[in-house]
Amino acid sequence: MTTADASVTRVSVHDYVTDPALPQKDGVNLAHENIVTLLKAHDDPALQVDFHELNRLLGDESHARDVLAGVDVVVSNVGPHAHYYFELRERLGLDFRIVRDVRTAIWSSYLLQEWLCQPLLRDQDVLLVGSHYTRGVYEKMFPHLRNRATVLCYPLAVCFPPPPRAARPPRQDGSPFCLGYVGRLSEDKNFPDVVELLIRLNRARPGGFRLIACGDLHSDSCRPETIQALLHDQLGPGDHFEYLPPRNNQDVWALYERFDAKVFSSTSNLETLGRVLVEASHAGVPVIAGRHAAAPELVPTASLCGVDYLTGRDFSAHFDHRLGHVRVDDMVSVVLGGDLPASDCHLEYLGHPEKFLKLLRTPPGQLPPAEALRLQPSQAEFVSRLRVKMPAPLLVNQAMDVIARLRPLFLDLQEKGLAARQGVLALLMERSRHADRTARFVTRSEATRCDFTDVGGIDIELCHIAGFYPSFSLDREAPVPSVCQTATAD
Repeated sequence: MTTADASVTRVSVHDYVTDPALPQKDGVNLAHENIVTLLKAHDDPALQVDFHELNRLLGDESHARDVLAGVDVVVSNVGPHAHYYFELRERLGLDFRIVRDVRTAIWSSYLLQEWLCQPLLRDQDVLLVGSHYTRGVYEKMFPHLRNRATVLCYPLAVCFPPPPRAARPPRQDGSPFCLGYVGRLSEDKNFPDVVELLIRLNRARPGGFRLIACGDLHSDSCRPETIQALLHDQLGPGDHFEYLPPRNNQDVWALYERFDAKVFSSTSNLETLGRVLVEASHAGVPVIAGRHAAAPELVPTASLCGVDYLTGRDFSAHFDHRLGHVRVDDMVSVVLGGDLPASDCHLEYLGHPEKFLKLLRTPPGQLPPAEALRLQPSQAEFVSRLRVKMPAPLLVNQAMDVIARLRPLFLDLQEKGLAARQGVLALLMERSRHADRTARFVTRSEATRCDFTDVGGIDIELCHIAGFYPSFSLDREAPVPSVCQTATAD
């Protein structure tokens, strides 16, 4: 301990607030807001929590030293930018431990973070993951993490309302069975497959099923007018589909009350958890999902469906991708098969707020042994088939040089209206291998606060400056897993 009172752990964390101009908060935003809520409300006398502002730390070395000197733990609560804390610690000669997280799976920005942090890690540092799947994927991509402290902890339950006091009311006789969808309406989330499921179910039982979808529109094929036209063509007139724009997370619980079951069809490379799966469990709503990402560890086996992956293709980690399709035949069979069991996965996550606080107040030398990695068979198979291409590991001085080059650009990109920002934007357009995406970033940032809470913005674009362009593929056949511990069959 470096505090005067060795019984108190001093914690410093960025006071994270999502840009209100963003059309929808994603799981990264909500995760960081949940941590702030938890740390502002805690009454643990063993923790002294102070809040800082990341940009000021990075722009004012004297201020950074004043804020961080004597701190025991820094929580990197800023999206895929933990490497800036590691560079500060090294440059200022300080000794706090860093608790960082990864919130997307196979995606350039979090891969850049881990690539830059690797040579700067110390034994006391901790990586937080939201699922066993996330840990399995990252240990495959970064083998050095197998010998580092990784903790399954996602304190999202801090914002959960009290659980329902009574069982969900039965559906009224004759009313359609309501399928629910919450999240981005996009190709990588396989939303078109949900629409195909709706069509197939209504062909089996005409007028028996309805879909309510709530979320940001991310792909042209998922626009409500496109969906309505398709449904009219395939099913004829009828009230089959309702679209709702994004809503605040605290308002999503009333929406769950309208669902008879929730469909989670994503095969995205970004998936690490599926926050909505834990929310649905807390709300008592059954889920139909594919055996992809964390779903096999969160959803009852009877509600899991097969996934056909796209193999032998090279994907850029700079983008979100649909890695395959959840088998619609399986989803139809699950829905038509009778009563759907609700998950109880939320029960573990209800304990994560306290688990997080305990992690902060535990001295580094007293951290518990490494948690067991428990992958379901389908997860272990996916990990064994995954192949990722990225630059070779860096040395300490190389990582420090890259981060030092990125830091002023990171700050300038958030200074809306200043000439420095215009210069960085021009540099990005010059360096970018994905000019269309960079141009979209430039346009979108004009309508927002243009800060780092727009995940998929600054973090992705600075990969062009670092020359960081990882790619990945899935083998057609899976070798026998040799490093993954598996649980019961899914």
